[in-house]
Amino acid sequence: MKKLFFVISMMLMSVSTFAQQGTCVAGAHASFLLENNKNIGIGALVGYEVIDNLRGVAEFDYYLKKDYVSGWEADLNAEYLFKLADGRFTIYPLVGVNVFGQKVEILGVSETDSKVGLNIGGGIEFKLMPSLALKCEYNYKTQYDGASFLKAGVVIPF
Repeated sequence: MKKLFFVISMMLMSVSTFAQQGTCVAGAHASFLLENNKNIGIGALVGYEVIDNLRGVAEFDYYLKKDYVSGWEADLNAEYLFKLADGRFTIYPLVGVNVFGQKVEILGVSETDSKVGLNIGGGIEFKLMPSLALKCEYNYKTQYDGASFLKAGVVIPF
């Protein structure tokens, strides 16, 4: 039993030590709802490369009011990074979970709703310099009979 505990302890310490070597990113983007009322939003993200080529990303977006509807979303995604051209280009598929909320307000009366769903998509990053990259991403979200989103912005690795 002591050997098993020792082996598990060593494995956990090696995983946490390895995880500390990852790259952090932060960024901002514009988000475009490609269906329904074709709304525009703004958002921010933070991410951490947990192990080589696997990054966890948290995002938040707010969609501006259009046709009496505004919205917000919070995403937790996993991205598998394929680094090309000496790391200058990165392409990635992504999967994750998401909460999407809407607020409808007509003549001073409002109603809100939110649903949990799944994300699937992909993106590309182009590194302009070591501390700045452009990012473009497509997401399909399963809430409210499904919707497609396109995001474009900047990412700062640190």
